[in-house]
Amino acid sequence: MSSIKKDFFDKIITVYPTLSPKKKRVADFILRDYKKVFLMTAKEIAEECDISEPTIIRFTVDLGFTGYSDFMQQVKALLHMELTSQERLIKASRQTNGKSTLELYCQNAVHNLENVMDSVSETDFKEISKQLHKAERVYVVGYRASGTLAYYLGYLLKKVRPNVFTDINLSWDLMDSITHSGKESLLFAIVYPRYPIRTLEILKHAKRYGLKIIALTDNHKSPVVSLSDQHIILDVEGVSFIDPFSHIIPFLGALVHEITFLDNQKAMGRITEFDKSAELASEFFSEDNPDERLKYKHDGSYLHSLWPESQ
Repeated sequence: MSSIKKDFFDKIITVYPTLSPKKKRVADFILRDYKKVFLMTAKEIAEECDISEPTIIRFTVDLGFTGYSDFMQQVKALLHMELTSQERLIKASRQTNGKSTLELYCQNAVHNLENVMDSVSETDFKEISKQLHKAERVYVVGYRASGTLAYYLGYLLKKVRPNVFTDINLSWDLMDSITHSGKESLLFAIVYPRYPIRTLEILKHAKRYGLKIIALTDNHKSPVVSLSDQHIILDVEGVSFIDPFSHIIPFLGALVHEITFLDNQKAMGRITEFDKSAELASEFFSEDNPDERLKYKHDGSYLHSLWPESQ
């Protein structure tokens, strides 16, 4: 049993003998099916246990929480590790409140964006930017849904600083590289529920070889927090089984922006090199280069004309 789950159940078991009969109904309900609590409102729990909503609030205070909201945050942290996509979808289907799907998602994105400024201090933001800037090499890792974010950050970092390696495919080559990378390297891990075990293995491996570890995750109970030297908490409060990352993208963009201006001259030089390389390869569409467009054929001969060695 995970320590979060054990702590949660220990609280209930410890106070159980002192609870009133009505509060014991709530305790029994949670011990019987704690996942169901996350899928229900306080009103629905009260109806299920045949008690009043204030009784539920008093019950959570008996457990040592400041109130129902604090209690649900603990439940949420626990279930981020365990709730399946199917169970999260069931929760979503019960919370439309008469709004369209698009409206729900847009409102959720705005809510998450508003929370970003409250989640990260300017001091921590600048310190993490400096760490990413000065490291001899940077590994950016993220798997499953988090791989999208890792790819985005890695792609941008490569434009403004050297020695950036991105892994989103559970590569064993990464483990070998970390082994020989040296203690001046840094691993930036993006880890969101349901916390892939392989990510934890890579963090433990990096820690063993002395790399500095910075983790971006969703809450302080995340298993990567104890493995990291620094961590950033950006919650992903969603409306369905789909992880809402719209607020994390601007944070990562701002991070790279901050890194760029720590040494603007070097960053500008690397960006210029990138642009020249892309231009030489005719990688992007241009109205000024119509002849290149005429080379395109569905059989791939356009690519072969740019990179003959691939034939």
